[in-house]
Amino acid sequence: MIIRIDERTYEGSGTEIMEQLRQQTFDPTEYPDVESYIYQLRSNFIRATDLDCPLPDGDTEEQAQAMFAHLAKAGALTIMEE
Repeated sequence: MIIRIDERTYEGSGTEIMEQLRQQTFDPTEYPDVESYIYQLRSNFIRATDLDCPLPDGDTEEQAQAMFAHLAKAGALTIMEE
């Protein structure tokens, strides 16, 4: 998967990209794992857009890809390759 946020490009699996983003947060220890980070992004997305943001019950990879799809629809990032 390749995504672009602003001028920065991220490459890897959905989980790997989420981990990179988690590590870039002000305090990555606030979100101890990728799953908690995804759910924080989801909460922020809903609060900021007032749109529903359902995530699958599957594994972290499925959740990461679904979150990226929601963010792309809202114009927050571009999915360049799935």
